Amino acid sequence: AAIGRTPDPDATLMNLVAVGDSLGGKGVLWELFSFHPPSLEFTIRLCSACPFLARLLVSNPGMIDELLDSLLIDRLPTPAAQEASLAELCRNAIDIEPILHAFKASQQLRVGVRDMIGRQDATATTAAVTAIAEACLKVVVGHEQERLVERLGLPRAGDGSGEPAGPVVLAMGKFGGREMNYASDVDVVFLYDHEGVAVPRRRQPRPGDGTSNAHVFGELALRTGRVFNTLGPRGRLYELDSRLRPSGRSGPPAISLDEFARYFAADGPAAVWERQALVKSRIVIGSAAASERLGRIIAAAAYDRVWTVVEVESIRQMRLRMEHGARPTNLKRGPGGAVDIEFIAQMLQLVYGGENPRLRTPETLAALDALHAAGHLAADDHAALVHAARTFREIEGRLRLLDAPARHDFPTSTAEQRQPAQLLGHPAPDRLVADVQALTARTRDIFERIFTATARALAGH
Repeated sequence: AAIGRTPDPDATLMNLVAVGDSLGGKGVLWELFSFHPPSLEFTIRLCSACPFLARLLVSNPGMIDELLDSLLIDRLPTPAAQEASLAELCRNAIDIEPILHAFKASQQLRVGVRDMIGRQDATATTAAVTAIAEACLKVVVGHEQERLVERLGLPRAGDGSGEPAGPVVLAMGKFGGREMNYASDVDVVFLYDHEGVAVPRRRQPRPGDGTSNAHVFGELALRTGRVFNTLGPRGRLYELDSRLRPSGRSGPPAISLDEFARYFAADGPAAVWERQALVKSRIVIGSAAASERLGRIIAAAAYDRVWTVVEVESIRQMRLRMEHGARPTNLKRGPGGAVDIEFIAQMLQLVYGGENPRLRTPETLAALDALHAAGHLAADDHAALVHAARTFREIEGRLRLLDAPARHDFPTSTAEQRQPAQLLGHPAPDRLVADVQALTARTRDIFERIFTATARALAGH
């Protein structure tokens, strides 16, 4: 009877059989369900409503018991606890890739199930999904760095101090804003703190020996990218994208903080969009000294400058160009979609963040709250934008649970709209469609109005 009420009974049965096989036989699965009937109802709901979670469960034998246990706890492990757990799992492992894939799948399954049953809101979900990716990145960078140091030597500063040099990794975009969904890319910029040379420790160094720090940390960036991007039997760990670095793909895979500072200097070649992108940046790897210095560079590049009417209009036009090729139903790039909200927040942060450091946050919702508190966003506009941002995230999250590789297009047919409506607890798909249309229309109105008003204020009108 429970299966008969699901949208796709055949698919549900196939998923249940697959889960049973993954546990070592359907008998084991039915024994579990007989002993604990709520687990049968829960598994049917998961397999029928969330194909993405069902596939994760199939790929991780034995996760049902752990999954059910995790639903009894009040909250998920902290990011620090996750990082420590993954680091311990990978300690002394020759091949860490299977461990990384299993860790990602099991943790996303935990987050996704709590998301599905309403144990956490969209903001908590995106933060938890981001923490999984961050734990993987830190472990991979640490693992690959150890191997490179063993082969090439410890990179040191070339200023005569002998100070060790280290990597600095800047999270960007949704990764930087802790706003990732289940299928988001991991956007990063690889940096290092000191120019210099690494000399192998296995022999007595001679003049001219050694490898440049640029080569060592470039290799570290490339090796990290290969671990993340290689498409193997378990799929790709994440799509790691470092194209937001200065000079993009044509530039070196990792650059020094000195070069980064030159690129983003007041008279440097950095474009408006590159300075804007720094609003969504967050330092995830780096020493305290390097992080402090990079923070100053970012502040000077993005905030400690006078933004002009021309630059504000450039940001508006860039946003409108992003609509090209997107369907009107695209909840990210379509008119009035999530990007409208992000660009409103980022433009106001850039214009007013120089005089108010509290506006300097990579998280969109936190930025909207700070802008409202500082008097740069009216109460009605703030409430509307926050509501729209949360709604878009919830819908996107449900669409990803239905099919993680799916993009940001809201379904157009009533049949396809029914499942996300049910997952969102909406009474009817047509009501959900009407609500989304009203949200995007109001968001676009606020976008145009705020950009126009800000440009007029900067022009002195």
